[in-house]
Amino acid sequence: MNLTKIVVTFSGYNADAINDEIKSALNHINDFDIVEIRGDGFDALNRQDHINIVENVINTFKAKGKEIIYTYRTASQGGKGSKTTVEYQALLQGICQMMNIDYIDIEVKIGKDIVKEIKEVADDHHIKVLLSHHDFKKTDSKEEIEALFKDMDDLKGDVFKFSYMPQSKEDVLRVTSIVQKAKEQYGNKIVGISMGELGKETRLEKASVFTYGFISRDAAPGQIHITELRKQFPIKDD
Repeated sequence: MNLTKIVVTFSGYNADAINDEIKSALNHINDFDIVEIRGDGFDALNRQDHINIVENVINTFKAKGKEIIYTYRTASQGGKGSKTTVEYQALLQGICQMMNIDYIDIEVKIGKDIVKEIKEVADDHHIKVLLSHHDFKKTDSKEEIEALFKDMDDLKGDVFKFSYMPQSKEDVLRVTSIVQKAKEQYGNKIVGISMGELGKETRLEKASVFTYGFISRDAAPGQIHITELRKQFPIKDD
């Protein structure tokens, strides 16, 4: 049985763009397992329009048996989000309280106290916490990545995700090796990505619990279309 779930990322900037992604995803409904809503993509919209878009995605794909991740990626982590730390925390806690999601993505570098406070709300609403860290310039050392995992474990995350930009093939191999080792240590809860063309092979790594793909437009360097991912991660392995 294949243990890697395919996440399709919706990164549209308004309701029309998201609706186009919804239509495309419905036409490829068997090619993914989870929908990731990237709230930072439509950061310029008002609060009610933001909520309406999120609810539309949730209602559409929950009815199809898909899980939902809500992510708001800040600019410091490579996203389009411009919210302050206080606004970021309030948004994620509000999403947990109002929305029928399965996972909330929390950037671990936002601060341990803030992570704990968001996690408390997520726990109260039976939402799993995906702790993430992204670096679009470099790849950390083995020791730094292992320390990151320890922090994520101390914070009791349900999924640990790290994504780095490689500068060499050695960076890619380091990520692959660490994912495999971390899975042995922490269980089937690791997502490790080396971005860009150089690291594309890591998106096909079966040691990761999730792999992220796109349906209309890529949301990160090196993302692969979900139809190609499904060929590598069939619903049932032979």
